[in-house]
Amino acid sequence: MPALFALSLLTACGDEGRLDFQTVDSGLPLPLIEVYMPLDGSTIPANSDFVVDYAVVRGKGGDYVEIRVDQQKPMRVNSLKGRHQMKGLNPGRYALLIVEYAADGKKTGGMARIEISVE
Repeated sequence: MPALFALSLLTACGDEGRLDFQTVDSGLPLPLIEVYMPLDGSTIPANSDFVVDYAVVRGKGGDYVEIRVDQQKPMRVNSLKGRHQMKGLNPGRYALLIVEYAADGKKTGGMARIEISVE
């Protein structure tokens, strides 16, 4: 049980290249983004549209998220959770990113990254 309690005090924050784990010390919620589908490391069919299912616990000033596959144009989304249809991808390995932004366009620190394979 102590390990579960300690884990609940951590949240993943950072830029697209790496994750840093920070403890909650201010009493303010840190942003948290969870991706339910596709799962990290999963394989999806090539050239077939797919669904990204996610939920966000907004950080201070969080206003919207952007969903991006590698360097493709991001999709701006204002809902805290949802299922969003994404265009099919050619075969290969991709990083899917969901990043939270404040209304002024600055990153809040909330970010989720998963790797997917397309065959």
